[in-house]
Amino acid sequence: MDLPPAAPAPPRRYRMAGRARTRAATRQRILESTRQLLLHAPSFDAVGLEQIAAQAGVAQKTVQRHFGSKDALLVECAESKRVEPEVIPGDIAGIAHALAIRYEASMDMAARCLALEARVPALAELQNNARSGHWRWLENAFAPYLPARRSRLQRRRVAELFAVTEVHAWHSWRRRFGISRDLAEQALTEMLEALVARWQAPAPP
Repeated sequence: MDLPPAAPAPPRRYRMAGRARTRAATRQRILESTRQLLLHAPSFDAVGLEQIAAQAGVAQKTVQRHFGSKDALLVECAESKRVEPEVIPGDIAGIAHALAIRYEASMDMAARCLALEARVPALAELQNNARSGHWRWLENAFAPYLPARRSRLQRRRVAELFAVTEVHAWHSWRRRFGISRDLAEQALTEMLEALVARWQAPAPP
């Protein structure tokens, strides 16, 4: 026995889906406009909500309706770009390459956020969570070279890895000293390889 044809979805469902897509697109446009303005402005204070709205092609009230304040918008910008790269544990060249890709995309925003942590508590919390996340990522990425159990030695070695792989060091190489991306990645790889080789060297008699 054939079933009767399904009733068509009410038009309201399509209108709601369309509005949701429009809202998401508007939100993304505001975020991207904010990133561009923040990265090119001399300071955070030099960027106002009215500029962000004009850049995104929306009304200032639309920006406020989506995000509430400029501080909240800054936090959203910093958070939405943060993605931990996937790597094969122990593959030092692969780890350095993944970090190079990540840092090329995030170093300028990271530098701007570092300067604003003290005045935006929510941003400081986000950055602290990101540092903890990077610490855990290093534990996994370098697991073959670390002690199997957490200990003072393991913590010290992860601290050394953290210092070598800080995004702000990459930013200094690229923006302050003009080192090319390829040279920076090579330097990062060599530093990580030297660090691991030092751990694996036999203890002096």
